[in-house]
Amino acid sequence: MQTGVVELATPEGLNQEQADLEDVARDWVCVWCRQKVASDKDRWFHQGRSEFSFENPEGLRFEILTFSRTLGCRNVGMPTLEHTWFAGYAWSYCVCAGCRSHLGWYYTGPGSFAGLIRSRILRAAWVSN
Repeated sequence: MQTGVVELATPEGLNQEQADLEDVARDWVCVWCRQKVASDKDRWFHQGRSEFSFENPEGLRFEILTFSRTLGCRNVGMPTLEHTWFAGYAWSYCVCAGCRSHLGWYYTGPGSFAGLIRSRILRAAWVSN
């Protein structure tokens, strides 16, 4: 008879510890406070893409990743269609719930999603303790 820890298999064939590590590897965190803000499994695709590069009216370029939902962000401000990067979608600010840093924008229209600024988020797997 064998004794010890019982490892539960996941549908992918990984034990629970491995599956938990894979989940963390898919998480995105705020670059400043390390608050979890999104999961890669929630990436949102518009016209077949989830990564975009846009320039605002002041000439600043933003590389953004789009997500169908966020986990550690707050919606700030009234949505507006002025200077929107996605036709038919109004935007408002998205800030980190932990440190309140500007991380991107929420978009509402035919659906809703968030566009997070690539340089302001990190993959959790890349963050060392």
